[in-house]
Amino acid sequence: MWGFFAVGFVGMACAIAWLLRRYAAPSVPYIVLAATAYAWAVSMSIVLITPIDVWAALKHQPERGISILWRITYWSTQMLTWLVLPFFQVYADAGDFTVGGRCMTSLKENGLLYGLAGAAGAVGLMVIVVYEKTLALSDLPALGMALSNTFGLSAGILLMGYGLVEIPREMWKADAGHLLKWCAHRAGRFAEEVLRTTNELESVVTIIVANDKQMPRRDPLRPYMAAISTAAEEESPVKPSAVVAGGYDLDALAADDLEYNYDKAGLAALRRRLAAAIHDFKGAAAQYEEVIRQALDQEAIIKCRQLGVYEPPGLAAGDVGLRANMRRALWRWRCVGQPVGRKVMAVLLVCFSGCVVWSEATIFTGGHPDLSPFSRAIRGSLGSEGGLQLLVMMPLAYICICTYFALFRINAFNYNKLLPRTTTGAALMQNGSLMARFAAPTCWNLLHMIHMDGVVDEAGGTTVFTQNMGTMTVLPVLGKHLNTYLPLLLVVHCLLIWLRLWDRLAGACVSSKYKFDNDDVDDQYTEKGRLLIRKEGEALANGLRIGEILAADDLELQLPGLTGRKRMKKNKSWFNFGRQQGGGSSTAAGSAGASSSSAADGAGGASSSSAAAASRSERVPMLQLFTGRSDGDGEARGGLLSSLMKNKHGPNTSPPESDADSARSGTGLDGIFAEIGTSSQQGRGRPSSRQH
Repeated sequence: MWGFFAVGFVGMACAIAWLLRRYAAPSVPYIVLAATAYAWAVSMSIVLITPIDVWAALKHQPERGISILWRITYWSTQMLTWLVLPFFQVYADAGDFTVGGRCMTSLKENGLLYGLAGAAGAVGLMVIVVYEKTLALSDLPALGMALSNTFGLSAGILLMGYGLVEIPREMWKADAGHLLKWCAHRAGRFAEEVLRTTNELESVVTIIVANDKQMPRRDPLRPYMAAISTAAEEESPVKPSAVVAGGYDLDALAADDLEYNYDKAGLAALRRRLAAAIHDFKGAAAQYEEVIRQALDQEAIIKCRQLGVYEPPGLAAGDVGLRANMRRALWRWRCVGQPVGRKVMAVLLVCFSGCVVWSEATIFTGGHPDLSPFSRAIRGSLGSEGGLQLLVMMPLAYICICTYFALFRINAFNYNKLLPRTTTGAALMQNGSLMARFAAPTCWNLLHMIHMDGVVDEAGGTTVFTQNMGTMTVLPVLGKHLNTYLPLLLVVHCLLIWLRLWDRLAGACVSSKYKFDNDDVDDQYTEKGRLLIRKEGEALANGLRIGEILAADDLELQLPGLTGRKRMKKNKSWFNFGRQQGGGSSTAAGSAGASSSSAADGAGGASSSSAAAASRSERVPMLQLFTGRSDGDGEARGGLLSSLMKNKHGPNTSPPESDADSARSGTGLDGIFAEIGTSSQQGRGRPSSRQH
């Protein structure tokens, strides 16, 4: 009985190790990798437990080990998906400089989730009291399972229905021409995303340079600013040193980009924005490179079919040997055999999807009569343990694949897609949280499909799932009726998707980010993508890397609207106030700035403290990019930017001495510099130049 689980567990461990090695970014801490691996492991373990649970119930085998394992895996998934992973996901994504600050940010941003969960729990408790006239301690776990299962089943049915229709349809249409068209569409979209994220990254790094130049050397917040600048220099493809050297246009900044105040909250927001910009850029660049390679691959297949010559790219006609022959055989299969194989697989998947929909629609019969083909097949294979467990695993694996296929086709979840070597810790934990959220409801739904949700035979055998999740009947509407009658909606849902009516309804009722990606597209992105694929092919032939053409100066002329770059007019730039024009002196601007400064000093009172005066004397001269001129004492005048980006500790205020000493010594940072130092030593290569 446990042989199936042992084999599956070894395969699961290998799959998790491969996924983390392939997709996790090098900067992801080991604790995040461990948390994600555990979330994936317990989610997959629930799936592996289901076949042996069914076998044990039908054959009346000992169930103590299954029960213990079920409780560990089930409650682990619930704790991970609702409490642990959401908290640490925001914690890892926060830009605060202290552990306490990150915890508070996570609690605030997860407040809506926790509030809704608490409200649902309170309503459920009131319903139990009204229905049963009493409340027992054992009702609390049942209430939690019922609420979690309600969400998982409701959302899972919608997701599964999409996958049941679209997976066979995409398999049927997966010829080289259709795939090339889909790649062209995605290439156009991802190219626009690369350019958008590049502009954002340039803006963020420019803001960091502006803040760094403005902040005094002895400012208590200088260590925090230094940490941000160091992270930008080490991790960002756009280097602050390049901005200082004049490599990028500072005039492209908008006014609201300069409104970060000199306090912890403002710098934390800037740090978080930097991390998000780096992640978005690397993710967009990775997806663009991947889709371009896929497109060039499909072009090569189409060309080979047209010419009737099936030599793989990069292999000379005279190459011989085992490896060369294997490459030729594999390439011929991709050109000739794979299209036929996909058609056959599509037909089989259509039949399988039809059986799933039929089984879902007949759950309400309760097995009398037993109209589920999966239930009949399982009960007819009692003589073979391995065969029975395989028959349970096949439909379960298929509906899991359909559910997660649909989940990551929703535009709202593009941010947490697994991208090779660029997936952040927050995205990994979000992925693990979603897997844990749908694992148990999907398995419980399968047991209803095969009529194993109650007594499985005349001897009164029950599964461990039933013994534990059957307690949800304390809320009959959620615990019993929902699992029985909600799957009937799957028939209508699949019909709408098959007729393409769901896209029209969703387009009229919901935001575009909650719509599914559709591979049957022919729009402006497709046209731009075709041109990009051709240009990338030419660039590769000339020895360039994929993505370098996106940095071409004439890209906007060749593909209007793709870059979306809108340069600000210089006479309206914030940076032109008080700037010297044409190399001459900005006397008027300097005088105006000096007058404003004097007026401000007068308004602030003549009794400024000596500490404040020392702080002003420490303010380093700004670049002429930011101010008109600099007095001999080092104080910048004549620039509007200096008045917009003042430290919150102005001439008439100063921070408490204890805070200042703590900031200078680093004792109040709660290990943030150790974090920066550790991350820089974990083998992360420093990009030497701007990359696309």
